[in-house]
Amino acid sequence: MENSDAGRPQSGLAAADLVYEYVAEGGVGRFSVFFFTAPAPRQEVGPVRSARTVTVQLATLYHGFLAYSGASTYIGGLLRRAPFPSYDEDSARGNLFRIATRAAPHNLYTDGQHIANLAGLAARSPAGYQLWARSATAGGGVPVTTFTAPVSASERPLFTWRADLNGFTRTEDTGLLMDPATEAPLVLPTVIVQQVAVTTDPHVVDVDGHLGVDHAIKGSGSAQVFTGGREYQATWTQPPSGPPVFTLSEGSPAPIAPGEVWISLVPLGQLALTT
Repeated sequence: MENSDAGRPQSGLAAADLVYEYVAEGGVGRFSVFFFTAPAPRQEVGPVRSARTVTVQLATLYHGFLAYSGASTYIGGLLRRAPFPSYDEDSARGNLFRIATRAAPHNLYTDGQHIANLAGLAARSPAGYQLWARSATAGGGVPVTTFTAPVSASERPLFTWRADLNGFTRTEDTGLLMDPATEAPLVLPTVIVQQVAVTTDPHVVDVDGHLGVDHAIKGSGSAQVFTGGREYQATWTQPPSGPPVFTLSEGSPAPIAPGEVWISLVPLGQLALTT
């Protein structure tokens, strides 16, 4: 899913179980949006946009299937060799469709019913991993009111703790992120800022000549976990499949609240700025 000005406000983010945020060419942010069960049949999801190298890595780790708008020649080759099914507008059998209220290329969408249809086509076997154990509270941590995730030099979303909503809202330079159908703000019980090596990928060049971006999401590193209005310093370790393991300094699992989890991938050494 895209995160350019023209793609906002996005649909379906509040219905997701997990979202990864990362930088693409030219500093623009992109989202990989995960549904472990299909959202409500008429819940729109989009705009759906093109795949990136990190998209392929994530779909492989999570044993998923991918719906996307298109890909470069190089990434198209990765998808053809990938161990998961993928569906673009041409192969999705009508389960990706254009809406009339947005201009191309920001008008490719799907919805809960069509996601369920794609899941039937994909016929994936059950995944062999478990998601995180959930805990609404934990000892320690530092109270936090707001923090900024340094996704790129130009993409620095602001997250604000809202005790009345029991989660963090998200604000871009275009304003508070809200669902276009309900006008309700996106509320995230847990946001994780995960530091990874971010490098240029010479195999990918966009139409403006920007080199592609790659993210090293395997291995381990530093993270900040934000939940319950508090910040927890943590480390992350990526198993062969499923989600990263986030661990506090004393060795206990980092608290992750029930509900949607948002992971912002940021470059090594880049900390979320808190107030």
